[in-house]
Amino acid sequence: MGSAVRALLLDAVGTVIRLREPPARVYARVAESHGIGVDAAQLRRRLRAQLARPPSLPLDGLQLSEVPEREREGWRSIVRNALGDTAADGPCFDSLFTLYGSADVWEVVPRAPQALDLVRTRDIRIAIVSNMDARFPNLLKQLGLAGRVDEIVIPSNCGLAKPDPRIFHVALERVEVSAAMTLYIGDRELDCVDAARAAGLRALRYDPAADDGAPDVLGSWDDLSDRLA
Repeated sequence: MGSAVRALLLDAVGTVIRLREPPARVYARVAESHGIGVDAAQLRRRLRAQLARPPSLPLDGLQLSEVPEREREGWRSIVRNALGDTAADGPCFDSLFTLYGSADVWEVVPRAPQALDLVRTRDIRIAIVSNMDARFPNLLKQLGLAGRVDEIVIPSNCGLAKPDPRIFHVALERVEVSAAMTLYIGDRELDCVDAARAAGLRALRYDPAADDGAPDVLGSWDDLSDRLA
């Protein structure tokens, strides 16, 4: 791959963490606990459309202290479109927002912790670069990953979001490693891998379902060591 890797930047969802169960099932369960009836098929369709591309929020002109509330309102719009006004404007939304900030609905991708531990033995800096909201650092602590990374770069602490390549530049500054010696791994082509390459990084797409040997794909965390040379 060229120069030896001295920093590893990672996406979060679909790369190092994932949901334990489909969102529609969780949304329905929480809504019904608040007395809100749900059409399961309709909810699945609405959430599939909404979550295919999570909220892209305009951050220009915002103070960093204002970003978390903007993020919260972005998720409120998803709940409104999925479950209606009663859910979005009442305690149902609060329950969902709290739940998705906890390890109750998230889990670590298998073998990712072991791979990160191996990377750290090589004195390689690790940062997560994600569009996750301000709840994310606490979620990483709950999942036991916070101590395995050196930096967390998210919109609420830098004012930028992928696919803006500047968020990768912020990450490089924080890990103090050049783009030429940094590898990025993410599961989405357009707003992850392509965006990282636009910022001058080498990048791999994480895809356990990919064919073995695909040059720009990491199919298993167990193969990471071979991609760091």
